[in-house]
Amino acid sequence: MRRHLQQVRSELVVGWLLAAIAALVYLLTLEPSVSFWDSGEFISVSYLLQVGHPPGAPFYQLLAHAFSWLAPTPMQVALCCNALSALSAGLTVMFLFWTILLLSPADKPKPLTAAAVGALCYLFCDTAWFSAVESEVYSLAMLIAAVILWSMLRWYRCTDPHQALRWLCLIALLLGLGCCTHLLTLLTTPVLLLLFIFKVAKDNKEGLYGGDGHAPVRFQNLKSLLNISPFLLLFFLIGLTPYLIIPIRATAGTPINEGHPSTFADFKTYITREQYEKAPLYPRMWRHHKNDALYASDWSGGDTTFVGNLRYYGSYQLTYMYLRYLMWNFAGRYNDRQGYGSPQNGQFITGIPPIDRLLVGTGARPPDSLHTRGHNTYFLLPLLLGLIGVYVLLSRRRAFWTVFTLFLMGGFILSLYLNHPTYEPRERDYAYILSFYAFCIFIAFGVQWILNKAGKATGKARRPLTCVTCLAVFAVPALMAFQNWDDHDRSRRYIAHDVGANILHSCDHHPQGTVLFTYGDNDTFPLWYLQAVENMRPDIIVANIGLIGTTRFTELFNESLNLGRPIYFTHYTYDHLSQYYPHRLQLEGNAYRLMPDPCDSVATEPFLRHLDSMEWHPMRQVYIDETGCKFIEQYWRDVLLLAQNLTSQRQDSAARHALSTTLAYLPVNILQDPRLVYDIAQACLAAGDTATHRTLSAYLRATLAEQLDYYHTMSRARQAAMPYTLGPREELMHLLTTGL
Repeated sequence: MRRHLQQVRSELVVGWLLAAIAALVYLLTLEPSVSFWDSGEFISVSYLLQVGHPPGAPFYQLLAHAFSWLAPTPMQVALCCNALSALSAGLTVMFLFWTILLLSPADKPKPLTAAAVGALCYLFCDTAWFSAVESEVYSLAMLIAAVILWSMLRWYRCTDPHQALRWLCLIALLLGLGCCTHLLTLLTTPVLLLLFIFKVAKDNKEGLYGGDGHAPVRFQNLKSLLNISPFLLLFFLIGLTPYLIIPIRATAGTPINEGHPSTFADFKTYITREQYEKAPLYPRMWRHHKNDALYASDWSGGDTTFVGNLRYYGSYQLTYMYLRYLMWNFAGRYNDRQGYGSPQNGQFITGIPPIDRLLVGTGARPPDSLHTRGHNTYFLLPLLLGLIGVYVLLSRRRAFWTVFTLFLMGGFILSLYLNHPTYEPRERDYAYILSFYAFCIFIAFGVQWILNKAGKATGKARRPLTCVTCLAVFAVPALMAFQNWDDHDRSRRYIAHDVGANILHSCDHHPQGTVLFTYGDNDTFPLWYLQAVENMRPDIIVANIGLIGTTRFTELFNESLNLGRPIYFTHYTYDHLSQYYPHRLQLEGNAYRLMPDPCDSVATEPFLRHLDSMEWHPMRQVYIDETGCKFIEQYWRDVLLLAQNLTSQRQDSAARHALSTTLAYLPVNILQDPRLVYDIAQACLAAGDTATHRTLSAYLRATLAEQLDYYHTMSRARQAAMPYTLGPREELMHLLTTGL
């Protein structure tokens, strides 16, 4: 009894220690403000209990709202909401550790070391870490899923019918709360069904008839389940009650009120996501937007038959959009740029040169000028441990099928359901995080097999070999932590905040208010956050044309003309609507203003005025990912347009001021486009700043030289297959060396 209590105490202590370590890691690397994509929307709707995009995440919203109370000022609200994800992810690591222990044989010592290694591999894996440091639903959803799985195993092992009922009621409640966070939690239900079958089989292992061969054995579990099903339904419905805040707040008319689900019909439309495209199970090549057929043909071989659809699923949806992500987490990653099929962007690697030459054309590490913080290599070690774990669990059928079902539901089956179109606007690895969670369980059993082999050594070598083996297996998550830290550390990153603030500051004030039309998530949600939370420029009406619809856009547009309000467009909106207002959109700061008459492309005086009010947090030694870099590069192109106009007007001093001010905030070493660096250097020369021109030219020559040396290590065939990467760099190098 005492030994059992000591075992339980050890499990609790190690579990909570892992939770503390995970939470500390995530809090240390937490983004201090708003992030790109949905983060700004989640913080905004949580802070003021508004209505976000369908189908909503009311349980997350309520918890994030409670966390926002911890903020001493509105400036810390985003940090506190981000901390919800960090703490949720930390607790997930703890429940993963306990789940691994429950999957171990009850009659054998608990594999604390192996379970800890599996949990640490999840802690430091790419996808889990990314979601844990920003305001998103995936960390909380994974915590709920982890507790559901742990509760299922506790119920499976429970022999007391009253205790079993309590576990089932808890599971039903959690499933409801999971639906109020993210539907990925429902992917755990097949595991519950499987465990129920196992439990029935275990309780009726004598067969359909009793020992005398005549009296049938009653399936008590099934009968009991039918008897308690009303209670389970009740607890599931209780778990769904957070959804009541959606129509309540929609009726209140909150500023952010997507879908306006204030009536039963609108609420039904809201939770069923009817406004979004529905991906069918078949055909696999289902979407017919511009260029979709061309992109899909790259993966299907141009075949639109059933065979072509299978080829498309296997090559793109399964391999590229799932297995590639699995390899990111457990083999390595070439870089963190958006992948569109090119091996130079978003490919997985291993760190083993012969293999990597097949994947990306070279086994050499890219130079620092190619922004290599997203270049992570694990030498296949986590993957191999997981594959060993799969082999080990094959001998324990129930444990294997429990974990493998979870792995399939979160990966292969989910990829069938999602039916990814080509190409997605962002990487979708976060959708498969439940599968990666299951793979970390396999890793734990692979580690346990290795430890068991080391423990079978005899004589004096046994203890040293066991110690060395323990150090070796813990080195695997340590390697993942070392490789991933630099590109997952967002502790000083304010780029989304600054981009949103500078867009708002680019708009003039007006007594009747100002209208700013936006289009994408990344030029809308940071603005919503700044207005709703930090109360920045509340005089601006931010209207996303993709959400308000054509009718409301026309009404708001005419109303604004519809009162003499200034009307501004973001860059994304300009790209979609500029053709309808030829020569009437003038760049002011980081937004375009609609002018009543034909105008120049840039308003130099207002732009210079806005330039001095731009806010950029320090970016030296701060890793800026591809999304943030695109906004910075766009801002630089705006400044170049300003400088060129000033130079043409013989205002060289003002042009030099614009360029030097921007260089002070946004140094060229954070830019990924070498052509843009060349254009900045040429603009400095045209404005009379020859010293800066020489400095930038020398920097660019050195950068291009090391990049071309790297790319030229590839085969000629590989170089010929990457003209958009290699060609511009070779042309620039020719310009710099010849002056032509």
